[in-house]
Amino acid sequence: MLTTPSYSLSDQVYPVILNPRNRDDQEKIVDLKNNPQIQVINQINSQVGDLIKSRHPAKTFSKEELKAEIENFFEENPKESYGNWVYYPWKYALVHLLPEEEFIRVRTLRNNYKITPQEQKELAKKKVGIVGLSVGQSIALAMALERSCGEMRLADFDHLELSNLNRLKAGVTSLGVEKIVIAAREIAEIDPYLKLTLFRDGITEENIDSFFSEQGELDLIIDECDSLDIKILLRKTAQKYQIPLMMDTSDRGMLDIERFDLEPERPIFHGYLGDINLDTLKNLTNKQKVAIGLKMTGVDTLSPRMKASLLEVGQTISSWPQLASAVFLGGASVAHVARKLLVGEPVDSGRFFVDLDEIIKLDLPEIQEEREVVPVKNGDFLGSIPKNIIPSGYVLNKEELNGLVEFANLAPSGGNIQPWIWVFDQNGVLHLFHDKERSHSMLDYKGTGSLIAFGAALENIRLHCAKSGIEIEIIEHIQDFEEDLIASIRFIVKHNQKIKVHNGELVDGVAIRCTNRKNASKVDLTPEQIQLFHGYALAEDMPMEHISAKSDLEKLSGIIGGMDRMRLFHDQGLKDFINEVRWNDKEARESRDGIDIATLELSGAERAAMGLLKDPRTVRFFRKFLMGYGLTKISHDTIMSSSAMFLLQGKEFTPQEYLKAGKVLQRIWIKANMMEISFQPVTAAMFIFHQTLREKDHGFTKEEETMIKKYKAEFNTLFNREKSNEELFMFRLNFGGEPSMRSYRREVEDTLITIN
Repeated sequence: MLTTPSYSLSDQVYPVILNPRNRDDQEKIVDLKNNPQIQVINQINSQVGDLIKSRHPAKTFSKEELKAEIENFFEENPKESYGNWVYYPWKYALVHLLPEEEFIRVRTLRNNYKITPQEQKELAKKKVGIVGLSVGQSIALAMALERSCGEMRLADFDHLELSNLNRLKAGVTSLGVEKIVIAAREIAEIDPYLKLTLFRDGITEENIDSFFSEQGELDLIIDECDSLDIKILLRKTAQKYQIPLMMDTSDRGMLDIERFDLEPERPIFHGYLGDINLDTLKNLTNKQKVAIGLKMTGVDTLSPRMKASLLEVGQTISSWPQLASAVFLGGASVAHVARKLLVGEPVDSGRFFVDLDEIIKLDLPEIQEEREVVPVKNGDFLGSIPKNIIPSGYVLNKEELNGLVEFANLAPSGGNIQPWIWVFDQNGVLHLFHDKERSHSMLDYKGTGSLIAFGAALENIRLHCAKSGIEIEIIEHIQDFEEDLIASIRFIVKHNQKIKVHNGELVDGVAIRCTNRKNASKVDLTPEQIQLFHGYALAEDMPMEHISAKSDLEKLSGIIGGMDRMRLFHDQGLKDFINEVRWNDKEARESRDGIDIATLELSGAERAAMGLLKDPRTVRFFRKFLMGYGLTKISHDTIMSSSAMFLLQGKEFTPQEYLKAGKVLQRIWIKANMMEISFQPVTAAMFIFHQTLREKDHGFTKEEETMIKKYKAEFNTLFNREKSNEELFMFRLNFGGEPSMRSYRREVEDTLITIN
């Protein structure tokens, strides 16, 4: 470690600040000026002119007026003794500069008021550590230019190589020079008064505490190093000192923020890496680094070009590719967010993207080819298998594969349609496709119902693989509604013991999870139980509300009953209902899908009334005269016997939000059933609301549309009152006991395609 040194012409890192009012320094200034090898740069008049203008921002000086003001200034402040002389030994240059306070004022003048003077003073007290001076160089320079800290601690042990010159601000004359020296020199030439502390051996287990705390604790740590073990060590130490950490990865503008100052127990890398031993991360090959790095970033976060590049590591390239544009973008992003964090603005933990390819969609053939989603005819799944998925490191055998798919297929789906097809390819990767022929229905508007089922199925896979000791990557592909390819699962490695994952204990409840439509006497949930279920949604940043008061349930029952009528009045809605119900046990066993009428828990009279719906003429009669209110009785009983009704909401109407909702709902559903609490979806109205309000050709009459909008307005007096969220899925919790019947599941061979 180097601290501020004493004056020496051989010092090649720090500038030497000389005070002409100090006798010893004055002698050195004279010696340097008399040295013919030294370039003397004396632009103090120009600087004083800027200082004068900064003190009179409202006045416009003519050249003559400014010249006179400068002369007056030096009458009071003798020029040769004013300010400081700064010697840069690596440039053999001596520069006359303003005193520190005035220099900083003038140099940062153009920051106002994007950075206020008060914020500039606050930032001057901050200490920032930057580890890794390849990507880190651009961050350090951006922060130095803005002067968003008063001290930088830089750490890097590496030297500049020719292959670094595609992204580092340096030239061939600096080849072989330490990267930390290149960065320190450039910062010193921008601002010699900015304090620099250099760790030229990089970060080690021996010096990391000094880096974090010597001469005052850091306020922010920025990780841009390549060593995976040091990345972990930095985060563990940041947790210990409760210091926030940021990292840019130079792909898609991905920025990680870990607020260990606010959340000291926060899992490192947002939990993506899991539990890992530091010793196992030392001395890895580049290919091994890529494998671990993918766990940190997730394959689904990478750009198409980065994915293609990773397939070439160890083949045609030796390491991760990086571009100057991405590195400079990262420098700007980190500097911007770091400044906000350091002045106390709200900055949350998380992973964020500034993806220029997404922001600026260039209509170029090459990019179009990478991003184009090729529509496939349902059933032509093999032609849609993505080509850029890294092969699995562990290949499931037939028994493991069948067991996994069987477990995934235990997921719930609207009408128990089970809208999935699984394809296991030659690279040992399992792909999830949407079988639209099975799911086409009114209540699968834009595939949203199926997406919830897919999210639940992927959650089953996550839980099953963790229990089996199989480490996986789930890569979500779907970008737009109604795409066929949903996700891919890579199997990384199999351990000899189960893997600890978040909510891993739920795996034992997957097999008992079921829909229970029994109506028992209302029993309230405890506050602890309600908080528990809300916690699952909160963990994924999904809003969820519930109601349990009798008056609210009564109001909701009228809304849901009315919407059930609307569904059956709709031509496609009625057809779907008739097709999804299995009217006897024989039908249920043969199809192994749909809703077994026995699971509806109907009384004899209710079952008979339901049978009337098999005749479309009955419903057409109801529809013509807006009758059929008797059809709402089932909904009324369902709602009024609820312990509580819950509405899971999303922040936007996207396929990704529905997929995430499926995972959250599966966790809540499993946990409730493990606690002997019954769960029943009551969500048809949500899909109808979306379709009616988003589509002109929705299939309802004008009168029906008016009624639906009326129900929606009433609904929003109970849930989502501000209408700020998207209403995704509603469900009932109650204490219904053991269900009379459980739904069947399709055989594995009917849902799985294996490519040999």
